[in-house]
Amino acid sequence: MIAPTEKLKIFVYGSLRTGFFNYNKYLKGHVIKSEPAKVKGTLFHMPNKGYPALLKGTDEIYGEVMTIDNYDVVMEAVDKMEGYLGIDNKENEYNRLTVDVNLLDTNKVEKCYIYMYNLENSKEFIENREYIPSGDWTKNRECDNI
Repeated sequence: MIAPTEKLKIFVYGSLRTGFFNYNKYLKGHVIKSEPAKVKGTLFHMPNKGYPALLKGTDEIYGEVMTIDNYDVVMEAVDKMEGYLGIDNKENEYNRLTVDVNLLDTNKVEKCYIYMYNLENSKEFIENREYIPSGDWTKNRECDNI
């Protein structure tokens, strides 16, 4: 597994959420527990790519905290899918960071990994991004059959 290597749960807010296309490809069958949660940030949809981008911000962003099995294998596959090559790598599409996540059912705060978009200054992102004021990428998007 690429650093950081601490085995934390992951917060997902887009195509890795339950029932969506990358959940079915990367997480289905490996999720021990899924918990509704939120983080602070600014969320955009990238219609040219079909998935979201999370940036630092103050909006409430909704998603799920996933506890997964087969940890190293699953995280290696997810890192690759997210375009994560390592800490501070300028070529990363997303950076895997540790953030405080608020669990909605228990009101507890837990440190989890999150994938934050790293190419926010690219011309492609600036010209194509669509702000999501609700903070929930899955609203108005079709869920795959589980």
